[in-house]
Amino acid sequence: MSKEVTIIQRRMVRYRVTLFESMRKRLAEKDVMLEIIYGTPTCDDILRHDEGLLEWGLRIPCRYINLGNLQIVLQRIPKKFLHTQDLVILPHENKFLFNYWVLLRERQKRKCMRLAFFGHGGNFQATKNNNYRNKLRSWTARKVDWWFAYTPLSVEKIIEYGFPEDHITCLNNAVDTSNLIQWRESISPDELEALSVSLGLRGKKVGIFIGSLYREKRLNFLFFASDRIHRKLEDFELLMIGDGPLRNQVRDYASMRPWVRWVGAKRGREKALHLALGQVMLNSGLTGLSIFDSFAMGLPMVATECYIQPPEIVYLDPGRNGMMVPNDEEAFANGVLELLADPSRRKKMAEVCKKECDHYSLDKMVDNFCEGILQALKL
Repeated sequence: MSKEVTIIQRRMVRYRVTLFESMRKRLAEKDVMLEIIYGTPTCDDILRHDEGLLEWGLRIPCRYINLGNLQIVLQRIPKKFLHTQDLVILPHENKFLFNYWVLLRERQKRKCMRLAFFGHGGNFQATKNNNYRNKLRSWTARKVDWWFAYTPLSVEKIIEYGFPEDHITCLNNAVDTSNLIQWRESISPDELEALSVSLGLRGKKVGIFIGSLYREKRLNFLFFASDRIHRKLEDFELLMIGDGPLRNQVRDYASMRPWVRWVGAKRGREKALHLALGQVMLNSGLTGLSIFDSFAMGLPMVATECYIQPPEIVYLDPGRNGMMVPNDEEAFANGVLELLADPSRRKKMAEVCKKECDHYSLDKMVDNFCEGILQALKL
C-alpha cells in the first residue's frame, strides 16, 4: 500500500526547489507520495530575493507576530494532512506555533501518525546555553519519532538532547552546484576582463563577499577588516554580492570607497561571472550555504570563529579548502592578506574546494533524505 509524507516549511527558498523536486520523483519510485506545504516570507525575507516557487506544493500564508525580540509564526495547516499522512516532517523552530498544536494535541488524537523534525538541531546563534528558548528546543526535539539533521554537528546537538542516534538521518545539507560549475568552466578571459572594466576594478586582488545582507553577517566587522586590508594592500578590492535589510548600510560603505563595489543580488551565470573575478571569499559572520559558492568556484573562504556559525561550518576544513581565523578584525584581515600573498597555496586550496562539490552534493542529500524517510516509515 502506498504511503503519504508531508514536509512543512516556513517559506520556500529557491535552493530548496530542486531538492524537493528530486525527492518527489525518487520517493514515487518507492510508492511514497511526497507533499510540500510552505508559507509566505517576511518583509525582510523578500529583500533577500531568494524566494522559490514549487508549483505542485501547497502555499499557505503565514502570519508573523513580533513581540520584542521574539517572533511568532502562525500558519493554518489543513487537518487532512495530519489525519491522512503516514509521516509529517516539521521545521524545528520554537516560533512555529503549529508544532505545539501537533505535538500536544493532534499526536494524542492519532497515535499512529509518525512525526519528524528537519533542521539544524539547535540554535547555533544562541549566546546562552540554559535560557528558556534552548530548554524548549531541547524538550521538543525529543518529542518526535525521527530527525533529519543538517550536518554531523547537528547530529551531535540532537544526541545531546537525549534523542536516540539510530533514529537520526544526517543529510549533509547541500545545494545544487552543477550549473554553477558548468558556468564557471564556460567563462572566458575576455568576459572577465569586460566585466572588470565595467565595474571599474583592476581585478588582480579581489575579495568576494556573497550573501544576504542582515545582522548575522556582521557587516561592520567586514568593513573594518576590509579597510585594514586596503591600508596594507593598496590594490585590494572588495566586491559585494547580495541584498537584504541592510542594503543601505552596504551602499553607504561602498559609495565612500572607490575600491569597493556592491552589485546587489546576482543569479545564474551572471552570479558565476561575478564570483570568478575574485581570488578569495570573505565571510566575517554567519557562513551558511555560501560555502557552496566557495567550493563550486574554487574560491577559498576566510571565516571567523564566531559564536553564530551554522552547522554547515563543519564543511570548512582549515588549511585545506579555506581558513578559519580567530574572531578578531585584525586576525581576519591578516588571514585574507596571507592568502592573497601566496598564489600557490591559494591554488591548492582552490583545487580542494572544487573536489568538495562531489562529496557534499545535492544528489547525496536527496539519497540521504529519501532513505531516512523510508526508514522512518518502517517504525
